Amino acid sequence: MRAWRYVNGVTAKTLVGKLEESIALDAAATAPEKSSLAQDQLLIRVLSASLNPADYKIPESGWFGQMFGLGADAQPGLDFCGRVVAKHDLNTTYNEGQRVFGTLRKASRYGTLGGFIVASTSELAAVPESVSTDQAAALGTSAGIAYRSLLSAGVKPGSNVFINGGSGGVGTFSIQFAKLMGATVTTSSSTANVGMVRKLGADDVIDYKKTGVLDELRRRGIVFDAVLDNVGTPEDLYDQCGGFLKGSGTYVQVAANPTAWATCGIVASLAKSFVVPGKRAFRFATDKGSSSDYELIARWVAEGKVAPVIGSLVEFEDVPRAYAELRKGRSRGKIVVHVQEGEDTL
Repeated sequence: MRAWRYVNGVTAKTLVGKLEESIALDAAATAPEKSSLAQDQLLIRVLSASLNPADYKIPESGWFGQMFGLGADAQPGLDFCGRVVAKHDLNTTYNEGQRVFGTLRKASRYGTLGGFIVASTSELAAVPESVSTDQAAALGTSAGIAYRSLLSAGVKPGSNVFINGGSGGVGTFSIQFAKLMGATVTTSSSTANVGMVRKLGADDVIDYKKTGVLDELRRRGIVFDAVLDNVGTPEDLYDQCGGFLKGSGTYVQVAANPTAWATCGIVASLAKSFVVPGKRAFRFATDKGSSSDYELIARWVAEGKVAPVIGSLVEFEDVPRAYAELRKGRSRGKIVVHVQEGEDTL
């Protein structure tokens, strides 16, 4: 099978520098075999995959990546949509030929930027007929984390939510999910994406190109019940959230640069939320969701209640360039990669 793999002696554990400069396309990579499947596992032919900042941030972060159980044999890619080609003889949940989508819980020997993967049924769900392969591939990590983060923050009808960074993968889903939950949504965005995030349902938008995010939040007062930080900047957003997040509110850190300095900052924020009087509850988003969450999200897409934002479609040979683009932090929604040709992609 074809697969993007680390080269020149580099592994996910020893990566120094940028991921996109350390991988190459292997046209004859070894594929997983049916005989290796556990009862809850499926062998899946990957049709499309989507990229996540975690794909490069975790292996590039040194010891931080080890906290996520990153193995030396791990290869790039977490999110996918594909067809079941084999299953354990005792598995009756899915059928061969059925389209499924989901996300690998951690980087695997068979990453989703390869022709075939092995995935657990707890990591995936069936794709409704009306949902395209590319749409399904765009869900996975971003949709799962967005949904679980909102639940973790206690968002419910009437909640007032601030989503820091509304135009990226997690942000575009966060806005739509929060509106489905009955919340009022304020988000931040660049000037170029203000119209898009409003179309997704944002009630109020802070254009960070024109004004300071913290200044605008303070001006609104202590009105928010929850904050989802999909960006990690301003770096003192949590420390200053007493000026806009209610005392009973929750701050969920979805994204941050996994450098030692940033990691220490996250740990410090978590500690402050427990020991410093008046500090708001702080949580770090790590839950990608469950198969039942994916079933719900896929149903919302099928019903037209949620629209995955696909900023660009990329051919398999262009994966390094796509990662370089993702790294800039200016991509709209998701970058989706066509892994196999001749299937029902978008």
